[in-house]
Amino acid sequence: MGPLFCVVDNPVALHYYARLGRHVFALGPDATPEQVIAALKKDYSTNPITCAVYRLAAWKNQWHFAISPAQEVGVELKLIPQWCSDPHFSVSN
Repeated sequence: MGPLFCVVDNPVALHYYARLGRHVFALGPDATPEQVIAALKKDYSTNPITCAVYRLAAWKNQWHFAISPAQEVGVELKLIPQWCSDPHFSVSN
């Protein structure tokens, strides 16, 4: 399938993970952290899949929250610490 992230959208990854995280991907750029947390809990399947869903949706929607919704879900579901990090991108010219 290729890397999840690159300088341009990876339509194959977006299509694949949108099916697995339909509640998360239904949110838009103006979603609140609480909405993202609720959607992540509804879509939770495995740590790697749920993390990929969150990271792709956060990147697609340019979510920047003071406290990571992924970390909040990790605490609520008693997942291992730092189970999923927020995406950070630096594009060099």
